[in-house]
Amino acid sequence: MSAEDKINGFIVIDKPKGPTSHQVDYWIREILGIRKVGHVGTLDPNASGVLVMALGNAVKLIDVAHESPKEYVAVMKLHSEFSMEKLQAVFRDFTTEIYQIPPMRSAVARNLRKRRIFEMELLEVSGRNVLFRTKCESGTYIRTLCTDMGYMICFGGQMSELRRTSTGPFTESQCCTLQDVSDAVKLKESGDSSMWSNIFIPIDYLFRSSPKIVVKNSAIDNISHGSDLFPGGIKAVLGNPKRGDRVALISEKNQLLGTGIMLVSYEEILDVKVVDLDRVLIEPSGAKKDESKPQVVGSGGWKGKTRVQGHPGKVHTDFRRSKKGGNTGGFRRRDSRDSRPQGPPDKVRRVPRKK
Repeated sequence: MSAEDKINGFIVIDKPKGPTSHQVDYWIREILGIRKVGHVGTLDPNASGVLVMALGNAVKLIDVAHESPKEYVAVMKLHSEFSMEKLQAVFRDFTTEIYQIPPMRSAVARNLRKRRIFEMELLEVSGRNVLFRTKCESGTYIRTLCTDMGYMICFGGQMSELRRTSTGPFTESQCCTLQDVSDAVKLKESGDSSMWSNIFIPIDYLFRSSPKIVVKNSAIDNISHGSDLFPGGIKAVLGNPKRGDRVALISEKNQLLGTGIMLVSYEEILDVKVVDLDRVLIEPSGAKKDESKPQVVGSGGWKGKTRVQGHPGKVHTDFRRSKKGGNTGGFRRRDSRDSRPQGPPDKVRRVPRKK
């Protein structure tokens, strides 16, 4: 697979313990021979599981993928004896919006933040080790979560094991190893793309459950140049998007064009801007300049260009209109070297333009 091949989509890597997420980025770049690679959600070196790799234009959607919840299975080791009633009560209390400060070794600023815990499920207890599953908002630190719950349950606790089981729509069932990716690339180069098809996920998979707006062909070029979406460019609305919802924009041929936030609900679409685009995934058409048409020339000179007449109502400030008006002697170029008294407008001699 050459670097020139356009790869726009995702691969779900089953990250092992040991390497950092950025090291996995580097290995994927080397295996695929492409430059644009990024991961959705950093995993600690000692954590394993779902690490979604964005390839090509999908890198633009990393922040969008972060908006989806993530699921983890973790082992929390408590520092003293505890009761099951207390443990279950703390799990219920933490299934809500919580406050967190990122750990010391995190890559973000250690500011107080709010994160929502959607689900907490107790799976198994063995001695002081508690195995549990959690579904939480992106950006939640499970290590910090275990520390905080440990203080609420007994004399403290810490996370000893962590595995991510899903990131938004991407799950463990789609995982592959780095060796699988390398083998798929070699087979694809030899003409067998079946293995590559099994591990590669198209870019529009991220929006499989999102509402979509079908854009008219006449509006696609405007979008590629940075325009937002207005009612005149809408062909159809799929789903019932509300104000503030994220929607995917697709063409009439089902090509993903971009994504943005609804400014109005679908039933309120009238004559105002509908979608505020924040990600555009298509390039402008890049139509070639028509050299047969006259070109307006600025201060760079007229060499090799075509003279174009300006607006007849506009007069350069370097000219002065006569009192009598008319075409004969109507305008005169000011010249600092001409200090002679001015006569009547019809008697004024034109100063020849210096060549």
